[in-house]
Amino acid sequence: MQRLLHIDILSVLFGLGTWLCVNGLWVELPLLVQKLPEGWNLPSYLSVVVQLANVGPLLYTMLNTYFPRQVTDKRAIYFIMSIGLAATILLGLFWEKTTFVANSNHSTALLVLVFFLASVDCSSRVTYLPFMAKFNEIYLTSYFIGEGLSGFLPSIIALAQGVGGNPECRNNSFGNGTDAFTPDPRFSVDIFFYMLFVFTLISAVAFYCMNLDKVMSRAFVLSDTEVETKRPPTQGHNGDRSSISSSGSSCSRSIFEPPRTEPTGEGDLPDNNNDGNPTGRAILGLLDDGRNDESSLLVGMSKELFFYLLAMQALICMLSNGIFPSIQSYSCLPYGNVAYHLAVTLSNMANPAVCMLAFFIPPPNKSSITATAVLSLLISGYVMATAVLSPSPPLAQEPGGEVLLIFSWILLVALFTYVRVSIATMLRTRGQAGLFWCGAITQFGSTIGAIIAFVVVNYTNVFKPYYPCT
Repeated sequence: MQRLLHIDILSVLFGLGTWLCVNGLWVELPLLVQKLPEGWNLPSYLSVVVQLANVGPLLYTMLNTYFPRQVTDKRAIYFIMSIGLAATILLGLFWEKTTFVANSNHSTALLVLVFFLASVDCSSRVTYLPFMAKFNEIYLTSYFIGEGLSGFLPSIIALAQGVGGNPECRNNSFGNGTDAFTPDPRFSVDIFFYMLFVFTLISAVAFYCMNLDKVMSRAFVLSDTEVETKRPPTQGHNGDRSSISSSGSSCSRSIFEPPRTEPTGEGDLPDNNNDGNPTGRAILGLLDDGRNDESSLLVGMSKELFFYLLAMQALICMLSNGIFPSIQSYSCLPYGNVAYHLAVTLSNMANPAVCMLAFFIPPPNKSSITATAVLSLLISGYVMATAVLSPSPPLAQEPGGEVLLIFSWILLVALFTYVRVSIATMLRTRGQAGLFWCGAITQFGSTIGAIIAFVVVNYTNVFKPYYPCT
């Protein structure tokens, strides 16, 4: 099939809206922690809110299961995009608004709006990819480029924005000491959020164009009836859809890929197992030894390897999606605002870079995953030490310490991403059920990590902030 340039462009712009807002929030944290009452604890609040926002895809999955004709991918995407547009513009207007809760000020407006934004981005995992399955598979690459840009583009904008530099000590107005003064960035937080709104709007317009038959008619795959007529008898419809849905599932800050029940239509075909319940197949696959039953989840993979991969995924996601984002301010800010800014933005770029690199490296195996995980745990030990030893971590006043910290964060995120991508790649060979368990254990590990970090950061004295000029 001949590629059409305008369809590739629309697919890229559509994919841009997947994780744009959540990634934008994380790279803006170096400025937010300076201005909001939660201070250095703000990342731990956001980590928990993002995990709670996975109620979005859960709700969609339930509604799509019980009301498949009413709750379609197209309607759901229009709905969540509308929420995303409204939440983004409101974030630009009210992100600084605080209220007095539990004897202290809290950024209630920001946290509530982040919940809705994260619900939108998390729901994109179970709506955007199934929608792309309507188009020829050659356009999936363009979609995934857009998904990668959803993390890369906010980082570029944040780098252009800057943080104004490190704090300067200036005499206070009372003449009895000094206060820390931080120069303003090149443009404000409000402008940054308005830019996210513009890019979200562009993604929404692209989605609207992708629903116009005059624009996209030559990009659609065969209808279900045509597929049934022309497909070889041994090719499974659900197997094709699940392979499409898995292609980018590990390259996001929060991964949730529950099994979907497709809308039942006249042309829908059952899969090769004659079982329309992938969750049931997933559970039965764990109970089966996987050696004699071709429908088992564990065909071609031992139970030991399967559980090992799930355990590794849970551990890595607990660290990468829950614990380390919550303590990054304690690890980086003693080295200065600039170090924190560069560590956040450059490590955020490492995620899509590794996802793209995964297409060009040899297929993963247990040995490569284990070696990478061990190396990531060693580096995470150093990063954790810088957070625990705050406000006086190693080499805090040395230029070499700043460079080492930034490089450690970039490498840590890259290694974590590689492990997650590799495990998802191996588990997706088990089909939709394998992806279900990968997504479920990913979300479990991320949530546990976020809760642990929130409790430790906010209710213990393990992590201590650094106050310049004191």
